[in-house]
Parts: sequence; C-alpha cells; structure tokens
Amino acid sequence: MIINAIEDNIFVVRDDLYPSLGGGNKGRKMDFIGSKINKDGLNAIVTTGGIQSNHCRAAAIYAAQNKMPCTLVIHGDERRFSKEGGNAKLMRDAKATIVFTEANGISDAMDSAMDLYKSKGYSPYYLRGGGHNLEGGLAYVEAVDELLKNSKIRPDYIFLASGTGSTQAGIMAGISKNKIDCNVIGISVARESGRAENIVRESYEDLCHFLNIEPTQKSTTKVLDDYLCGGYEKYNPGIKELSENSISKYGFPLDTTYTGKAFYGMLNHFNDKKLKGNIFFWHTGGFLNYLAQP
Repeated sequence: MIINAIEDNIFVVRDDLYPSLGGGNKGRKMDFIGSKINKDGLNAIVTTGGIQSNHCRAAAIYAAQNKMPCTLVIHGDERRFSKEGGNAKLMRDAKATIVFTEANGISDAMDSAMDLYKSKGYSPYYLRGGGHNLEGGLAYVEAVDELLKNSKIRPDYIFLASGTGSTQAGIMAGISKNKIDCNVIGISVARESGRAENIVRESYEDLCHFLNIEPTQKSTTKVLDDYLCGGYEKYNPGIKELSENSISKYGFPLDTTYTGKAFYGMLNHFNDKKLKGNIFFWHTGGFLNYLAQP
C-alpha cells in the first residue's frame, strides 16, 4: 500500500493503485467477494450500478477472468453507455449481459436475471450494488491492517468518498479492531447524511459482531452531505477545478463523481473546523471515471 504525503499532516492512501480488477476500492472488495463465490461453488453473477460504475466494472472483469456469465443491471441512458469509454467500455468488452432499467426497476430486473440463470442450471450470486455486503466490508478491515503495517504515522482523521457505505464501515471496523483513536468521515457522493449514516452504522455493527470486536465508532458515525451538489455525478465549479488540476498539483487524478468531491469536501471541512492532527485521505480510485469526464 502506497501512502503519499502532500502536506506536513495530510497523507493520501493510494488505493487507486490496488493492482487487481481495474483497481480502486471496488477491485479490492471484489477480490474478497470472489473468494466467497468460489468457496460457495457459485458460477454466475448478477449485480447493478450506473453507467460508469466501478463496482460493475470490477464484477464484469472478475466474471470474465473466471469464465462465468455476468448480468449487470444498469440504470441510465443506454445510448450514453454504448458511446462512453472508461468503465462502460470495460463492461462491454468483458462481454457481460447488460440490462437497462429505471432506478425503481432494479430489484425486479435482478430477480429476473437470477431466475433466468437458475432455469439454465447455474448457481448465481446476487451481489448488491457497490459490493455492499459483509465480504466487501471485511476487505477494508484487512486494508486498515495493511495501512497500519505500512505506515508508522497514525491517522487522527480518515476521509473518503462514501457511496453505498461498506468501504467506510470496513475502515471504521478496522480502526476499532486495532484500537486506534481516529475519526472516519465519509463525504457522501449520492445520499443525504441521515440515510447514509444509518446504512454505514448498520454495516459497521454487523462487521463488529462478526469479528467479535467492540463497536467503538458507533456513536461517531459521520457522513457529510454538504458537497452533494444536487446528487450523484453532480459537482460545482470548485470540484471541477480541483479535478482538472489534480494531476499537475498532486500527481494523481481526482474525478468529479467520487474522489474529487470527497477531496474537495475534506479540504473545506479541514479548514472550516480547523482540524488538528494527521489527516488521511483514502483515495478509493476513479481513474476510469476521470478519463470518462467531458
């Protein structure tokens, strides 16, 4: 695990360089989820996400590598999906079956895909969007172990882009497991804070119960929605400028949907609250999202 220092007390955990399934947090999570798929003897995948979903890209690549069929239930414009590069191109090139639906039709479309695989004799795996399950969270408990092994500096705050919530929950559980005094703060990329915090807290408690560790982060679960800018894939001029200058200024890309939004939110929160101590930004990936930006 590579950790870059960008200021005296601000460090970046380069999970965007995770070397599997296209990288990022979704690659790391899918490796853990894949172990369960193999252990349980399953041989098809059904999951869901948006047009530039990092999770769907990781699932499609995993399925292609393991010679198993994969159905992706995509919410968004089919014409846009067929034209865009980045994750969309990788999903297409992985030969996944693509089903398009409105957001309110996702559950029914996934159920139909599961039934179709079963009717053909497959044993399919129902994978929630974003890799939001126990295995996805456990991947980040292990990632915290890896962070603490590779860095002598202990974080006082960890910031990250928070979507479906299992990455944040896993980091929180890893912090509790290692008995580190650290605040984990998610910058929401899609949900209002109340709903997001409930989802993260529930996932965190499930992980603590599974690992038999004390849930020390329960009362401090925090997901900020100050930087939603209207919702998923929305951004303001400040986030856009930060993203466009990220490589020249920091040496790594920040995209407007995930990491740019989170980094922008971290810097603003850091300055507004005048935070003290070691600040870690967990870079969850997004290079392919960056390339797909207009």
